[in-house]
Amino acid sequence: MDIKHSTGEVAIASVKGYLWFLCLNVIFAGWLVMRIFGGASIPHEADNYAPSLYIIIAFSLLNLIITLTIHDRINEGWYQRCLPVIALIFGLLWSAIFFTMLTDFYQPTITMVILVMILLPATITFYISGLLLTLFSAPIIIALIYGEILTPVKFTLLQSVGAVIILAVVLSARYILLESYLRTQRSEYEKNLLIKKLLRLANYDTLTGLYNRHSLGEYFSRSTRSLAQGKKSLFLIVLDIDFFKQYNDLYGHVEGDKCLIRVSRCIEQSLRKDTDAAFRFGGEEFVVMATCDGPGSALSIAKRIQHALAEARIPHKGSTVSPRVTMSLGVARWHPGMTMEALLEFADKQLYQAKRDGRNRICWERQKRE
Repeated sequence: MDIKHSTGEVAIASVKGYLWFLCLNVIFAGWLVMRIFGGASIPHEADNYAPSLYIIIAFSLLNLIITLTIHDRINEGWYQRCLPVIALIFGLLWSAIFFTMLTDFYQPTITMVILVMILLPATITFYISGLLLTLFSAPIIIALIYGEILTPVKFTLLQSVGAVIILAVVLSARYILLESYLRTQRSEYEKNLLIKKLLRLANYDTLTGLYNRHSLGEYFSRSTRSLAQGKKSLFLIVLDIDFFKQYNDLYGHVEGDKCLIRVSRCIEQSLRKDTDAAFRFGGEEFVVMATCDGPGSALSIAKRIQHALAEARIPHKGSTVSPRVTMSLGVARWHPGMTMEALLEFADKQLYQAKRDGRNRICWERQKRE
């Protein structure tokens, strides 16, 4: 479960990576405990050495249990807010171990090996958050520097160079991982934008922003499935701008496009948000699908569209019915078993009747069930 946080936020790279980091803490601390009791270390100094290892093991196991319990919410809520404290505790515990290894056991070589083994997993786990990585690493680096000062004889120049190299490797590894992560995030973001753009092109009319003809069938199928057993009905309203050819001839196609956009806005503002949808069917023809209790509600929608268009007061000197742009509307009701083609055909008949009756009007006739 990779996260989508920005680099400035407190977050881990992934839950699996964090679990891996916790397990490595248990393994490394357990290995050092076995070195103590296996005789590889100075026995009488074990009291200074072992407690931090036991705490790391216990603390890691506790976090393992918590992480496995809430793995899907690891970067949210209270645990996410606790991550800086957790990282700091791990850093302080390991810094105590490294300091003891240098000052009491005089084991700089083993210290460098363990340093690599613990810093690289931490870098892989916390590279997204500079805060977490700093809280974990800073106490360890400070302990190493202080340990060098206290044991200058045992800590040679070569080992000092090794420590610098290790630090450089950690920083460069974080940089590479972070660059890769950001590049992946940008690629994912661009891919999602492209998908949204393609979906919009596939389902929306590029001029008016309404749904296009392609999406009409899907919307019809979805609506009829949900209404087949319900008390509400689906109504289809076909709308056609009166004398639009004359409008284009008189004002030009650029103004004609502007007219279509303004008409589409009038249609949109007349619809209810959750139950209605508007489509550009082609040219100057539009379609509205509305879920209503009865014909009265559908006719109210048609009248609101007419009223909104009248309020827009779009001039049309080429019209013989009005000095403003008007529309003719045909309304049809869907019944279970009726196809979209049949519903469109009936609505078109009502539209043609409205045109024959003089345009700028709504025509509705209840059809018989098939």
